[in-house]
Amino acid sequence: MLAAITHDLHTAGEAWLFRALNADGGPILDGLMVLVSSKPFGAAWAILLAVLIARAVRGPLAARLRLVAALGAAIAMSDGLGSQLLRPLLARRRPCYALPPGTFRWLAPAADVGSLPSLHAANFFAMATVAAAAGPRLGLAALGVAVLVALSRVYVGVHWPTDVLAGAAWGVVCGMVARLLATWLWARWQRRRPAAPDRP
Repeated sequence: MLAAITHDLHTAGEAWLFRALNADGGPILDGLMVLVSSKPFGAAWAILLAVLIARAVRGPLAARLRLVAALGAAIAMSDGLGSQLLRPLLARRRPCYALPPGTFRWLAPAADVGSLPSLHAANFFAMATVAAAAGPRLGLAALGVAVLVALSRVYVGVHWPTDVLAGAAWGVVCGMVARLLATWLWARWQRRRPAAPDRP
C-alpha cells in the first residue's frame, strides 16, 4: 500500500517540478552539481566537517570528540536505517528509471534501488544538524552545503524533489537523535568519572 502511494506521488504534479530543477544549466553548473553529488565529495566533506567541529568546540578533548562521535553516529543512522528500513518500505523508483528515456537529463550514476528518501540529502542534513551544535557559523555553512547537495540530486536526474525533502527531514531527525545520545552518554561518563583528589 505504501509502495503504491509513494510511487504515484510524482504522477500528481511532481514530474513538472522535477523537470524544472533538472533543466540544462550549462556546463559549469553541470560540473558543479555532478561534483557535489558524488560519493568522494561526501566523504571529503564529512572528514573536513569533523575537523572543523573539533576546532570549533571549546573545552577538553573529550568534549570535542563527543560531537565528532555524534557526527559519525548521525551519518550511520541516517544512511543505515534509510537504506535498510525506509527505502525497502517505501519502494519508490528513481526518476531516471521511472521516466521515459529522452524526457529528462541523467548526469550521474545511480543504482536501480529505492529513491525515497534521498540518502545524500539525509546524510548532509544530519551532518549540518550536528555541526550547528558547534556554532552558528559552522551550522549555517553546513546547511548551505546540504541544500546544494539536495538540489544536485534532482538536477542530475536521480531523485524526485520530495525524495530530497524527505531525506532532509530524516537527516535532521537523525542529527538531533545523535546529539541527544552524545549528550546523554557524556553526562553518564561525567557522573561515573572519579573525582580528582584534593591537592595538599
